[in-house]
Amino acid sequence: MYILMNKLYILILSYFFLQACSTKYVEGNKKFKEYNNPLQSKVYYNLSKDYNKKAPKCIIIIPIKSDINKKDFFVGLHNIGIDKIIRKSIYAHLSSYNYRDVELNRIDYLIKKNKYHDLDAFNLLSKELDCDSVLEIEINNFSYTYLGLYSSINIDIDIRLISSNNNEVLWEASLIDTKAKGSFPLSPFSIASGLYSATNNLKEESIYAVADNISRKLLKTLPDPQFKLVEDNLDFNNSSRDEIKIVKKISNSKLIENHKSFQEFVTKDNYNMDELDKVYIKLNTSKGPNKKSTYMYSELLFVNGYYEKAVETISNFELLEKPNANINFLKGKIFYNMKKYKEAERNFILAINKNPESAIYYNSLGVLYIKQNKVPLANAAFTEALKKAPNNMQANKIMGIINFNLKNFTEAVFYFSNSAITSYENNDYENLAKNIILLEKIKKIDPNSVDAEIMGKFYFALEGRKEKK
Repeated sequence: MYILMNKLYILILSYFFLQACSTKYVEGNKKFKEYNNPLQSKVYYNLSKDYNKKAPKCIIIIPIKSDINKKDFFVGLHNIGIDKIIRKSIYAHLSSYNYRDVELNRIDYLIKKNKYHDLDAFNLLSKELDCDSVLEIEINNFSYTYLGLYSSINIDIDIRLISSNNNEVLWEASLIDTKAKGSFPLSPFSIASGLYSATNNLKEESIYAVADNISRKLLKTLPDPQFKLVEDNLDFNNSSRDEIKIVKKISNSKLIENHKSFQEFVTKDNYNMDELDKVYIKLNTSKGPNKKSTYMYSELLFVNGYYEKAVETISNFELLEKPNANINFLKGKIFYNMKKYKEAERNFILAINKNPESAIYYNSLGVLYIKQNKVPLANAAFTEALKKAPNNMQANKIMGIINFNLKNFTEAVFYFSNSAITSYENNDYENLAKNIILLEKIKKIDPNSVDAEIMGKFYFALEGRKEKK
C-alpha cells in the first residue's frame, strides 16, 4: 500500500513538474491573465500590425527599471544584481538577431555622462548612436525563497521595443515565471537530494540559467528581420576579464611607482577611472611614456565606454612615441565604434603594415568595408585573412555570408562549414550554433547544397558540448 501511494505521489509531482516546465504564449495584454496556472510560465505579447514596415534597424538596451528595492535584486554568493544579469543576457540573445546593437558599457557611460533618466532622453541617446529604437525592460516583481528542501525564484517582467522617432511601441512582451527546485522527502537519500537541489537553485550558475531562460522566452516572439549583408560584431569590447570592476578609490596607489607596478595593478581590477587617470598622467610625467601601459589603460577606457578619453590618451602618446601595431589597431577599433570609418581604416592599415601576418587585422578591415558596403574590398581583406589563417572562424563565416548574399550557395556552405568545424575545435559552441543557423537558412533556399550527413555531425557536436567541456 505504501509503495502504491509512493508511486501515485511521484506521478502527481511529475504532472505538476511537466506543467511547470511548459510555457504558454498568449497574444494580448497580461492584465487579462487568461491562464492562471501558477506552475506554468506565461508570456503575453503584442506586435505592431505593420511591424515589418516599421521594424527598427538598431536597438539600444537601456538599464532595467523597477520600483523594487535594489538590495532585493542581490542573489547568489557574490551579491549579483539579477537586473544586470538579465539585461546582459537579453543583450546576448538579441545579438543573434539581424539587428544592430550597441555595447552596454558605451550606453551606460553616455547615460552617466549626460545624466539621461527618462524615455525622451533615451530616445535622444538612441539617435546619437545612430539607432532608431529603445528596448525598455521593467521588473514588476522579483523574489526568491529558500526553505532548506525547497527554493523558488519568481519574476514578473515586461519588455517593450519603442521607436525613437515617435515613441510608438513596436513590440512588447511580458513574462510571469516561477523556477522552483526541491522535493518532499521520501527517503533519507531524497532528503539529501532535495536539499542539494534547493540550495543549488540559488547558486550563481542557476541564477545565470534563470536569466538565460527569461531572455529566451521574452525574445521568442520578437521577429528576426530578413537576413541581410552582415554587419558583424568585431567583439571590440571583449576583454580577458568577464566584467570591468570599478571601486570607489585606489587604496594602494602609492605602491604604483613604475610602469610594471601600474600594469600589474590594472590587471587586478581595483581602480576608479578618474583616480587611475591621475596616476597614469603622474607616472608618464615622472617615468616617461610606456607602450604597454598606454595600451592597457586605453583598452580599459575603451571597454568601459570612455571612447573619447581613450582616443585622447593614445593621441597624446603618439606625440611622444611611435605606436606599435597593437595601439594602432586599438585606436582603429575605437574609431570604428564611434563610426569614424576613415580614421578607423587608416589605423587598421597602419596596424597591418606593422604586422602583416595578423589575420585579426585583416578581418577587422574587412568588417569595416562591409559596414560601408564596399563588398569587393571586404572580399579582398577576408581572402587575405584566410591566407594567413585558413581556419579563422570569423573570416570563414563572413566569407560565407558574402557568398550567401551573392547567391553562391555552394561557396557559402564551404565557408560556413569551415567556420563551424573550427568553432567546435575551439569549444566555441555559440559560433557553432550560429553557423548551423546560417547553414539551415541555405538549406531552406537550396536543399541540395547542404549535405545532410555533415549537418547531422554538426548537431551531434553541439549536443555533445557538455561532455567535451
